[in-house]
Amino acid sequence: MDSHVGLDYIVDNPDYCIKLASALDTACPSVKKQVVELLSALCVYSQDGRQRAIDTLHAYQKRKGERYRLRIVVEELQNATAEDYRTALLAFVNCLVISTPVLKDRIRIRNEFIGLKLLSILNELR
Repeated sequence: MDSHVGLDYIVDNPDYCIKLASALDTACPSVKKQVVELLSALCVYSQDGRQRAIDTLHAYQKRKGERYRLRIVVEELQNATAEDYRTALLAFVNCLVISTPVLKDRIRIRNEFIGLKLLSILNELR
């Protein structure tokens, strides 16, 4: 299957974000890694794709009753033991920040990550 077809399907069907959010709510790191990689691809695919990635984080936040939408990313990065999963999470952080076109919004996302103590986790990983 052409990857553009799959990405277009997700972009065109906002309800698919709920399915991705439920897939993040698993104990299986390989499934989570695949979802995170898909979210990264959506971010760099288009602005609508980036919005779907954010919608997925919102859906997960709502599903779990979390206070912060990016908490899942930071907690998973802190708790992950598999190197390839950590790499996928860091790539998603970068994709999410870099794909944000408006500087003010980019700074807001960076500050959200900083508020969730991402910098201290990054220092531990080094």
